[in-house]
Amino acid sequence: MASPSVEPLTTRIERTRTIPAPTDRPTEIEPTRTRPAATDRPTDTPPLATGGLLRLTDDPARDSSPAWSGDGKRIVFYSNRTGVDEIYAMDADGGDLIQLTEEPEVGFKGEPAWSPDGRQIAFTAFLEKARIFAFDVELAESQPFSPIRPTTEGNPESLSEQDKDSFAAAWSPDGRQIALVMEDVDGHLQVFTMDLTSGETHQVTRAPLDVYRSAWAPDGRWIAFSASAGGNEEIYLISASGGGMTRLTNNPALDSEPSWSPDGRSIVFSSEREGQRKLFVMRADGSNVTRLDFGLSEGATPAWSPDGGTIAFVSEQDGNYDIYRIDAPALAP
Repeated sequence: MASPSVEPLTTRIERTRTIPAPTDRPTEIEPTRTRPAATDRPTDTPPLATGGLLRLTDDPARDSSPAWSGDGKRIVFYSNRTGVDEIYAMDADGGDLIQLTEEPEVGFKGEPAWSPDGRQIAFTAFLEKARIFAFDVELAESQPFSPIRPTTEGNPESLSEQDKDSFAAAWSPDGRQIALVMEDVDGHLQVFTMDLTSGETHQVTRAPLDVYRSAWAPDGRWIAFSASAGGNEEIYLISASGGGMTRLTNNPALDSEPSWSPDGRSIVFSSEREGQRKLFVMRADGSNVTRLDFGLSEGATPAWSPDGGTIAFVSEQDGNYDIYRIDAPALAP
């Protein structure tokens, strides 16, 4: 299977503070209905300038999907700089790069997600099925993890089910669960949650759509996710228990890859509503959609830092995918 990239997720299968529940949310969606052509403007407000642009990687390979450690000091990502996709980590300024996985027989190891306590990283590996694995970060720093190489403790075991494709792990804020994308009985890719102690899974979404990745709200009560219904990827919101599913974006262009601000009030995401994929922010209820203006013509896979001050993302500005960061926008309360 070809290694995924940060091209639109519709081309591939795919990844605290207590806050009040979102208010003034959009009307509950009807995923099977045909949406009329959008009449709203590309954005609700003028572009918002933000500074602090810093390039974190500079390699001819493809670097993708940055995710922050819980303390905000490190960033994990995946890259094909060895010829296959492996997981790497670096400091928040791009220094102290280290390879954390190593297995040339497994072509794709990607979509990394750092546990809130910083001890583990979950990721997707394509074997006979796509599976979710997790490894101990400290051990991987001295001996890179392989999803198929036996250790003194036996063969590595996946967190996800052996016989179902599973993708795009996202840790709950308390670290006790992960959200993942997995096929349901009808063959649709849906959001499931998995209890990491018992291994039990719970299906969260049940709409006739295909989910690509999800993100927990900082209070653990809500999950934002991107999904395609009728061929157009949009961003949705649902409670972690599975109720109150609503659509946050409604645009004929791709809207994808949501990431929450630490205070739970805003979501940064990528969109092609102005042509090239760019970064936008919106309120958690889907209002006040605003494009971020940070000096590059495009951006994808944004990740908001735990302290709220920075957003890491990927851009192909210089001809290949590299990881950058910018100052997070100053948003009105």
